[in-house]
Amino acid sequence: MERRLRLFDDSGLLSIVDLRRYSPFVGDDWTYEQLLRKFQRAMAEQAMLVWDCGDGGGPYDVLLRSGLTTQRGFREATGSVRTAPGKLHFVSYDALTMAAQFADEKLPAKTESEFAFDVAGDVRIRVVQMFDPRRTTEIPEREVHFIIEVEPGDAPPWTAVAWQMSPAAEAPPTPSAKVGLARLRGLLRRFR
Repeated sequence: MERRLRLFDDSGLLSIVDLRRYSPFVGDDWTYEQLLRKFQRAMAEQAMLVWDCGDGGGPYDVLLRSGLTTQRGFREATGSVRTAPGKLHFVSYDALTMAAQFADEKLPAKTESEFAFDVAGDVRIRVVQMFDPRRTTEIPEREVHFIIEVEPGDAPPWTAVAWQMSPAAEAPPTPSAKVGLARLRGLLRRFR
């Protein structure tokens, strides 16, 4: 398996999720801290992996492939998702927040339904970020931003969002701001 995908997220957080095991709804007035705790619990249960791209968001070109390699990047993290045979999904922070706020908002989001891949069971996943997020102006257009390598196996669970920004940094927008942005973004995508 080798496949290129273009993922979109306005906050710069991406995830791989077993949607059969992750229940996204939190409440209509969730806080960023509540959502992070939910992510941490799901990662401890090996139902998802979440990473901070470090650049504040944008489109990301992703190369998904079978087998772990020694290819180097700017940074990397390896974790696992315990799952039955089926599909895992790439899910943006934008979609996670919409589903966290609205009980009727399901994952995958309609705009992300094609970002799934088949697995035969438990998998080890290596996320390799190919760019320095502090130097995003130097990334050529359509260059691979992340390499995601998948193989059967296990790895220690992640205990926090990989490469999470420091607490002093600005948190992603609050739920109320996200709702307007997400709906506007959805409308804009329909007209592309």
